Amino acid sequence: MRAHLSAPTLLATALLATWLPTCAAQETDAVRAKDAEVRELRRRLEQAERELEQLRRDNERLRRAAETTPESPNRPAHESRPVRPLDELPPLAPDTVVDAEELVAHYAGDPVAAAARYAKQTFRVRGEVERFSTGLVARRFTVVLASADRLYRVECRFNYIDRYRTVFTTRNGRGLTARYESGRKVALLEAGQTVTIAGRCEGLTRDGAIEFSRCEIVR
Repeated sequence: MRAHLSAPTLLATALLATWLPTCAAQETDAVRAKDAEVRELRRRLEQAERELEQLRRDNERLRRAAETTPESPNRPAHESRPVRPLDELPPLAPDTVVDAEELVAHYAGDPVAAAARYAKQTFRVRGEVERFSTGLVARRFTVVLASADRLYRVECRFNYIDRYRTVFTTRNGRGLTARYESGRKVALLEAGQTVTIAGRCEGLTRDGAIEFSRCEIVR
């Protein structure tokens, strides 16, 4: 004899038959969404790797250009301006503009006295852009100002994590360009350009760099 199923059992069986396909469909949708997320992450990673490789190539071109490019015969030599004695200068203020050549001369002539005046102070430095360097991982770049004294240089460090998507060199290291998140590009600086930069002087390093941090271009 065929056993008769009770009404509750039949109802439970029907509900189970309806629920199982629904769960399977939901799990399939979840897997597809996760796969899409993984593909998007891979795409972003590949894009970041391409941008990193481009930065490496730009830095390598910049290094080679700095080592092999001769000075143009039509380019005027650095003018030797009179250097004012440190003890005759007025106190520094955030809007004080110091010529990069004079800053270098002060550190070269008396590093201790120069450090007492400039180190850990915020002011502006003006000079001719010599070259750039860009970070491969950290989102920052450095502007090096020209100096007649080859043993010293002024290095101005910029962070751009909240401003640009990336910053890179162009024209064999002669130009510095920024790219916004939207993809729009803007030229920042060019080698040979005279620029005024506001920043905090961190002092003289062992290899002759007068470093500035927290820099902003004032023009």
